[in-house]
Amino acid sequence: MDQIEQFQRHDLVWLSDQAWSDIFSRQTQNSEGLQRWQREEWPAVVLRRDADAADDEVCIGFDLSLTDGRKPYIFARTRVEYIIEHQSSLSLSTVIPVAPVAWQTALRELNLEATAAGVRLRVYGALALQFLTGLNYLDTNSRIDILFRPQDHKHLVAGLTLLQRYREQMPLDGEVIFPRGQAVSWKEWLLSDSVPDAAQDQLVLVKDMYQARLLPKHVLTESLHET
Repeated sequence: MDQIEQFQRHDLVWLSDQAWSDIFSRQTQNSEGLQRWQREEWPAVVLRRDADAADDEVCIGFDLSLTDGRKPYIFARTRVEYIIEHQSSLSLSTVIPVAPVAWQTALRELNLEATAAGVRLRVYGALALQFLTGLNYLDTNSRIDILFRPQDHKHLVAGLTLLQRYREQMPLDGEVIFPRGQAVSWKEWLLSDSVPDAAQDQLVLVKDMYQARLLPKHVLTESLHET
């Protein structure tokens, strides 16, 4: 596997001192927030690749909204060799203890049902950052960003059905990510399913590591048969 291909959107990466040195050399603002990020050894989040990114560069981001009020989000790049640790986005079960108490019971039930159905739910966004940093990223306007990667059509239907049901209890949002790394808002997918004459050639907005574009739904469902 190519070194770059191992990285997917929403993955977490921890950076070496050399990576931080390079970032600081390019970032003349928001240094205080970034310095805290480095000091606390918090991870960066993998983003979609910039068109001009080098073959050995990973595009990453830092949400400094609670550490540096001047600019909430910082975009950067780092070389693959400067990444010292890499993992997928956090599992839902991991972050439930730091979620608002009002949501915890429903999140546990959602996770149990998903596990029973063979669907592994992961989180990104504010809830993940709250777990990683210990800072309070969630407020009354926050969304719970959940993603899952279906292995087959059965998993796709099971995951979407659960998220549709539990979104009535919590402010759920997020993506379903298909085998080629192509992500679609699961809310958009559900909305397209609700159209009476919906066909598999209906277009949905798809994001991957390189671009965002419209694709027919059947291209995504067919990719499930390739795994």
